[in-house]
Amino acid sequence: MDVLSTTKDAIELVVLLYERYSDYKESDKTIKSIYTRLDGVQVRLELFEEYIFTAKSNLRFRQVKILFKSLENITDILHELLERLPASINVSKKIAWAAWGKRRVERLLSDLAAWDEETYRTIFTLDMLSQIRGQDSLYQRLFDTGDHSLTATWSLSRRIHSSDDALPNLPISLSDIDITYESSTNLSDRFLSTLNSKLVYLEAHYVTNGEKSQKQAIERIAGVFRSPDLPSMHLLSCLGFAENYVSLGRCFLVYQVPGPDAETGKAEGVPTLASALDREVRMSLEDRFRVATEITMAVMEIHAAGWVHKNIRSDNILLFIDEGKKGTKRDARIGTAYLVGFEAARPQVQISDQRPESDLVKRRYHHPDRQGGQDTMVEKFDIRYDMYSLGAVLIEIGYRKTLRRIFAARGNQQEEPLPGEAEENHKRLVDYGHRLGDKMGSKYANAALTCLTKSTQKGKTTVVLREEFYDDVLLPLKQILEGFQVKASK
Repeated sequence: MDVLSTTKDAIELVVLLYERYSDYKESDKTIKSIYTRLDGVQVRLELFEEYIFTAKSNLRFRQVKILFKSLENITDILHELLERLPASINVSKKIAWAAWGKRRVERLLSDLAAWDEETYRTIFTLDMLSQIRGQDSLYQRLFDTGDHSLTATWSLSRRIHSSDDALPNLPISLSDIDITYESSTNLSDRFLSTLNSKLVYLEAHYVTNGEKSQKQAIERIAGVFRSPDLPSMHLLSCLGFAENYVSLGRCFLVYQVPGPDAETGKAEGVPTLASALDREVRMSLEDRFRVATEITMAVMEIHAAGWVHKNIRSDNILLFIDEGKKGTKRDARIGTAYLVGFEAARPQVQISDQRPESDLVKRRYHHPDRQGGQDTMVEKFDIRYDMYSLGAVLIEIGYRKTLRRIFAARGNQQEEPLPGEAEENHKRLVDYGHRLGDKMGSKYANAALTCLTKSTQKGKTTVVLREEFYDDVLLPLKQILEGFQVKASK
């Protein structure tokens, strides 16, 4: 299982395909597509080669298997593509190419695109970015070929680890925001509005006694999350911050609502997954799986980039919904899910001064280590805490209920946590996870249970948790969703 030599063989296949490509008409649209796709594939393979060359001695067997399987897939596709572009271009070959060859090649191009997408996930899962940061030329080539999947997270990672001076300062005047149903003297903590005729989502962050470091942390979020590529990661791009310190000691982060969702976001209030569940919106099974997968991808990618969320809950998942005319008995049209509600958080490598949640509903989303009393400090915030909270959200999606309703009329209803409450909350969520199979299937149930149980096991390193998160949570959810997509295409 020599991954390095297999990678080199695959690159040689790409070179052969480039030579074969030059024998065909360059004006042909399909041939043009081959060239563009091959360029992207070659960059991916060079990333593999660079990573394997620098980290070969540290690769675990499991990682080698993942890489080798991916390389086997791409090698098979490249071999078949080579067969579809015969070296001898005589009249009969040209006729065959026009009749059926192009259609087969177009299918192979689709396979290449799928491999490309899956490889990008693998790269982050194996934490390759930290090992190849010097290879900026490769990432520039990804930009040049129009590939934004890898570069979106890579760019976010670079901004996260930049100094404050390197980030843009993005102040916005609150008076520039079109406040239609909000009182300018009594603004909600979150609301939709418009800025320069575009739909925006505003989210308040409070500052204690004009604390300078808190202001800087809020402004840093605006700079870090300023990118048009973030919606592909199921995050919103931040346009800047609008100060409201004088009257209420807070600042609003202003996020742009992208594309089609901007057209369906005209209703009052902020449309979230929690509000959809509480209103019992008719949501198809496929849409529930899709929303679960999108949020899981967002969690994986922000951690791959080096950030933490700290507040993953269904009311921090923006979800635009079109329910159609009143009284219509059909499933609602569900838009793309976006993860919002970021605290003025810091990168994973830093210690957290966040105290455990005191709100009795919100703390049930939190890892048991963060459900203690006010005097308990969280030593360090890493993926296990966001992973646990995601598991709680997966339970909600599966049961089509928020935790507020799931825990209704049972358990502690007081603000202060009781002794043993965190363990009881955890046990109840795990019990719900074990009964989730008949509603969402065993794969989905196991994904939710992985989040809730493996994140609470002692002694697991972040690297191991990330691998388990990818293998046992994201991949099964993607496989379920792909099954729906295959059926729809038939």
